[in-house]
Amino acid sequence: MAWALLVSFVIGAVCALRMPILVFTLVVIAVMIACGVASYATGSSFLHAIGWGLIFAAVLEAGYVFTHGVLFFLYARRANNERTSRKVHSKYSAD
Repeated sequence: MAWALLVSFVIGAVCALRMPILVFTLVVIAVMIACGVASYATGSSFLHAIGWGLIFAAVLEAGYVFTHGVLFFLYARRANNERTSRKVHSKYSAD
């Protein structure tokens, strides 16, 4: 089960690169429902099926948020470096 959670995290992280949050939320809801139905159909209890569906949804979302956090820190660091490089004076006026 740990591999399934790791794969879900990686899928969420990869989806964060190009998929808008609304579309990703719809995908997560579909995965949660499909996981719950498949688990219930194989003989798990109803609460157990819902619990694992929620766990997979949470891990997908965690991967998505992790990638956005990494990208934020990368872009924030670059923005700080660009601001300091703008202090270089030009021989041309701003007008």
